Amino acid sequence: MAGLIVKSPYLKCGGGSEVSGYLRYIGTRERVEILPDDRPPTWKQEQLITKLTKDFPEAKELGEYSDYKDKPTKANASVFITRALEGNWSQVQQSDGYMKYIATRPRAERLSDHGLFGDEETVNLEQAMQELDQYNGNVWTHILSLKREDAARLGYDNAKAWRNLLRANRNEVAAAMNIQPNHFRWYAAFHDEGKHPHIHMMAWSTVTGEAYLTRDGIRNIKSVLTNQIFKQEMLHTYEQKSQSRDELVREARLAIRQLTQEMCKASVRLLRLRRRWSNWPDNWKRSRAKNPMATSPSP
Repeated sequence: MAGLIVKSPYLKCGGGSEVSGYLRYIGTRERVEILPDDRPPTWKQEQLITKLTKDFPEAKELGEYSDYKDKPTKANASVFITRALEGNWSQVQQSDGYMKYIATRPRAERLSDHGLFGDEETVNLEQAMQELDQYNGNVWTHILSLKREDAARLGYDNAKAWRNLLRANRNEVAAAMNIQPNHFRWYAAFHDEGKHPHIHMMAWSTVTGEAYLTRDGIRNIKSVLTNQIFKQEMLHTYEQKSQSRDELVREARLAIRQLTQEMCKASVRLLRLRRRWSNWPDNWKRSRAKNPMATSPSP
């Protein structure tokens, strides 16, 4: 069973950093329709990928990079470049070349003003950006990704499913980040793109300095969300194991019953044999009395 991919970099607010710009980007970035294009990547794409993997070696761990390496096409190159840039927003902002790519990438028509969601039923983008502009702590930018086939099969190929998942487990995510539930703030947006539909989730504490995220914390977030996403599949697996176990128990009981019956039959045969042996001396004596020349009878 494939799993959930979780990346959890963070951004530092204050000091003129444009963390709110990242919020606007994930909330208003138009869904890009990746058209089938098996042509080789362009020279510019190849150069940009070389630079990205050099500047951000961890980008090679992305599923999109594996897709690109397995099948280096224009479409796969575009998807990988986008994900690598999104995952390294803080450093990307300092590079004119990277920002130019983001500003000029192909786009499609938006269906609404923005795609942000959070604890509230409706999110005011401008107020959310202002909230971040006035914040001076760290903001984590979790990226949660599934393979396309898993997302489609499990029903996580839409924003509503991810919103319900994050709302239901927001306290567990807060605990993993060492944040009190009433101090926990978050916004997220769903990007239904390429072979790896994913969520961008920005999370922080209203109390500066409270939040911190360790490797164990990241593993806890991944574990909690994976268990929920794959819950039905795991239940099915447990049911199959339970059925197999029940069948094994039935077969074992049948084998024990058959063995017990065979043992009973063997005991009866043994008892009869012992009786014959115990009567052998008397039978032999009677035989000798009738015929002194008789040999010892078999038992």
